[in-house]
Amino acid sequence: MTCNPNWEEIKRELEVGQIPQDRPDLAVRVFRAKLEEMKRLLLEEGILGKVQAYVYVVEFQKRGLPHAHFLLIMQGKYKLTCPEQYDSIISAELPNKCKYPELYKMVVKHMMHGPCGTLNPQCPCTKAYGKCRNHYPRPFNMATLQGKDSYPVYRRREDGHKQKVRGHELDNRWVVPYNPFLLRYFNCHINVEVCSSIKAVKYLYKYLYKGHDRASVSVNEADGQGNVDEIKMYREARWVTPPEALWRIYGFDLSKNSPPVMQLQLHLPGMHMVTYEDGQDIQEILDREGAEKSMLTEYFEANKKYPETRSILYRDFPEFFTWQKCKKAKFWQKRKREGVKQIGRIIYAHPAEGERYFHRVLLNHVAGATSYEDLRTVDGEIMPSFREAAERRGLIEADTTLDDCLTEAETFQMPSALRRLFATILVYCEASDVQGLWNKHREAMSEDYCRTRLSMQVVQNMVLTDIRNMLQSMGKDIKSYPLPEIDEEHDSSHGVDREIYEESIIEVDPDHETLATSLNAEQKSAYNEILAAVDSGEGGVFFIDGPGGTGKTFLYKALLATVRGLGNIAVATATSGVAASIMPGGRTAHSRFKIHLTIYDGLSCSFTKQSGTAKLLKEASLIIWDEATMTRRQAVEALDNSMRDIMNAPDRPFGGKTVVFGGDFRQVLPVIRKGSRAQIVDASLRRSYLWGCMRHLKLVRNMRAQSDPWFAEYLLRVGNGTEESDGDGCIHLPDEICVPYTGEDTDLHRLIENVFPMLDDNMTDPNYITSRAILSTRNDCVDRINMRMIHRFRGEEMVYHSFDRADDDPHNYYPPEFLNFLTPNGPKINCPVILLRNIDPANGLCNGTRLIVRGFQKNAIDAEIVLGQHARKRVFLPRIPLCPSDDEIFPFRFKRKQFPISLSFAMTINKAQGQTIPHAGVYLPEPVFSHGQLYVALSRATARSNIKVLAALNGNDKKNKKSKQDKAKKNHKQSGTYTKNIVYKE
Repeated sequence: MTCNPNWEEIKRELEVGQIPQDRPDLAVRVFRAKLEEMKRLLLEEGILGKVQAYVYVVEFQKRGLPHAHFLLIMQGKYKLTCPEQYDSIISAELPNKCKYPELYKMVVKHMMHGPCGTLNPQCPCTKAYGKCRNHYPRPFNMATLQGKDSYPVYRRREDGHKQKVRGHELDNRWVVPYNPFLLRYFNCHINVEVCSSIKAVKYLYKYLYKGHDRASVSVNEADGQGNVDEIKMYREARWVTPPEALWRIYGFDLSKNSPPVMQLQLHLPGMHMVTYEDGQDIQEILDREGAEKSMLTEYFEANKKYPETRSILYRDFPEFFTWQKCKKAKFWQKRKREGVKQIGRIIYAHPAEGERYFHRVLLNHVAGATSYEDLRTVDGEIMPSFREAAERRGLIEADTTLDDCLTEAETFQMPSALRRLFATILVYCEASDVQGLWNKHREAMSEDYCRTRLSMQVVQNMVLTDIRNMLQSMGKDIKSYPLPEIDEEHDSSHGVDREIYEESIIEVDPDHETLATSLNAEQKSAYNEILAAVDSGEGGVFFIDGPGGTGKTFLYKALLATVRGLGNIAVATATSGVAASIMPGGRTAHSRFKIHLTIYDGLSCSFTKQSGTAKLLKEASLIIWDEATMTRRQAVEALDNSMRDIMNAPDRPFGGKTVVFGGDFRQVLPVIRKGSRAQIVDASLRRSYLWGCMRHLKLVRNMRAQSDPWFAEYLLRVGNGTEESDGDGCIHLPDEICVPYTGEDTDLHRLIENVFPMLDDNMTDPNYITSRAILSTRNDCVDRINMRMIHRFRGEEMVYHSFDRADDDPHNYYPPEFLNFLTPNGPKINCPVILLRNIDPANGLCNGTRLIVRGFQKNAIDAEIVLGQHARKRVFLPRIPLCPSDDEIFPFRFKRKQFPISLSFAMTINKAQGQTIPHAGVYLPEPVFSHGQLYVALSRATARSNIKVLAALNGNDKKNKKSKQDKAKKNHKQSGTYTKNIVYKE
């Protein structure tokens, strides 16, 4: 926001003959008043949404006028995350001159950049650089796009509108982004930008606090030989303009941040900072009253004095207490006013500082310590050092963590489970002493084979062969690890590639052999057409299009059973782990086809032509890819490129193989982070060059909701976008499926009671627990429900601390407590969890697998698979490194070593796609924000009686809670519940 010297408030106070530059006092006072008004609008009125924190800095231009840089950090629900939300607040176009004449004048006057570049090479932004350093003119753009590690690329349509500015015709390419309301209200240059990418944080603060422009003045005299004293050569100087001088004289704030931050002292015993004057006697300093006290030692004393502080961490202390310091006393005092927010930050310590660093780790996790010794006490034992105390509490990764994990498992796990755990550790846990782990735990992993009275050499070979097979199923080779050589005569696969061997040993379920006789007419027609392509060897590409519940999975199972029953290979895959786990031998498509995590046009899969995966695909008679509508078209095209290559058939789709895709375009489309509607549609399979090559087979009869045909028809109308809606795109939800929305906190409690009735009596029943889930749009909503559910769940909560680091952060700018805080979790025995990583897809451990926690160890979790073909299998999960696949999430490469699970009382709608949930709840505190989300959420259930929806009403006043509640009750009573339904008809 820049001061406008032509503001009416300034001009009307000028004397005759004066110009605004003659009255800097007026400019300063009026700008300060406008700045205060902007703060009121932004912070109190919340015109851009509710603000969580803010920072602003006032600076002065070279010509003296003040301007302010303002950074707003919004509350979670008001953060701008997609182009549609950007467009609701920011414009980078000339407004309609007839409709908004005053706004049009202000945009032309205040918000047109330049002209510069080739139109005006002498412009300051161009003169020194040869082109505009602010990148104007910007390119035309039909729709706003999310920038990559940058500001968004705003919409600038080529609509023919032009305006003569400073002698040149300028169009939308020259408009500086602005907010129409703020520009119209303040009538000055006020540039508003979205900076929701966290990667910009360091740049933003650097920009805010960059300081004044300075000039280096050189005054020097060369000696007789021409030598110059370079050290004395430069003097830094700054011109203080009259407006800045007056701003400082008036005592106005040059910067401010809220909430304020208190720096909390950190020191080892007896090593706190003491201040003294030069020449003061040391003994006098030591004898001074209060010299032995510090923030930290008085924190210990406050914990002794106030019982209620025993649950408060040191870093949170400033929220409840104020630090009092005078000549003779230092102490923490209870806050007298509630609601005053202050953030505490413990002074940073680098890991290289040793004990001081581990001391800080403990302070960030241990509440209520009353002394240094108490802080080092774990399970009643005083540990000799802060490091050992942190290791004992599981706050840092000890050198023996993996050894301890295997040792704990030996006490109650079968040898086969131990071998699988050992293989998992090799693949995922970055073990540094593989040979040591083998030597120490070889005997425990061999117990079942030792009973056969075979020689130790034979037993060792059998154990190693088992481990090798497990490693191969995880995509690794045992030769990559320092383990003993294997005698190949014990190889049960007889030299067959592991991928082909695994598929060939899949047993056909006897119940599935008769599925073909139970197909309805639509399914039978598709079944016959696909098998005809398989039998003829000519191949073909099919797409089975059917709404949720029309029996696509039933058809896949019948096809798989028939092809495998004839001794042929059928490869079953799905985009999601949940959908893959339902099919016999199912794997995620990314895992089976080795598809790159980052994909783009023209890419191929990462397997080679000589690999086992390539040989498997050549041998396969049938390939199925379910939920293909969820994946980006580039992933399907990558498989096509690879198969044309391995089959030596460059002109035939998928090399002439029979490939069956399935899905429902009414459901959620590919996820494009912060993508626009056009970007999401472009990524869908329908935009692929392969779409025209596919034979489209339709299933329309809903088998899932046969008991409620009206509900099946309603779901179809929702999915097709034909259900009657109001002007805002909202549809009416059936009253019988809705939990009335009142705006009170008890709403969510009632939804939970409807989905999980009599929870206390059914906590140990896995069928009860896994047949229910609450779905929501956002991860933060899911986390809120999971946290509420786990607190209700009986049993002791087990809190595991992850070991986190930012890989590209050599200076440790990101403290561990920030990284630890990103996603908290705390499971209990018998609670449901979902797997977050493809660990061993061939044995049911893939991303999205649902499990029940059966036991805890310090370094491992015992769990049971509860759904799919591997149901009832017990697995042992160690901590493994997890890295976000999309580096857009954080401004660093984030690596977290944790147990790869999260609670699954609730899950996102996207995660639930592909599975039936007998008793489903839908929590919509905000409307859905993407195509197909409402349809997916509603279609998980089998009938109206098995689903409950809690949806906030649209159009409520977000600023007034009481009016929101009153209006909610009134609207629900009069017209029922309406919620947004987004359908991309294209």
